[in-house]
Amino acid sequence: MNTKAKLWAGRAGGFFVTVIEIVALGALLGAIIFPIVGTLSGAHKSTAELVLFGAKTLGFYFFVWAPGIALVREFMRAAKLRRADPPA
Repeated sequence: MNTKAKLWAGRAGGFFVTVIEIVALGALLGAIIFPIVGTLSGAHKSTAELVLFGAKTLGFYFFVWAPGIALVREFMRAAKLRRADPPA
């Protein structure tokens, strides 16, 4: 496997891992924040319903932004690697 293929494979894997990390963070934040805000605002749903609704809602919103953020992050990582190790 040549250097370009390794670089591409590493960046593609990094992209997918970054997207999964961002979506998981959104779901976790939603599962924590929605029950707190729902309880304080007097929502008529159970805590389990608020946790599930929060995880789905913020997980989706973070999923909308995650691919763009991951793409920019991987381009920045690749540019940094190219600057550190210029071709001969």
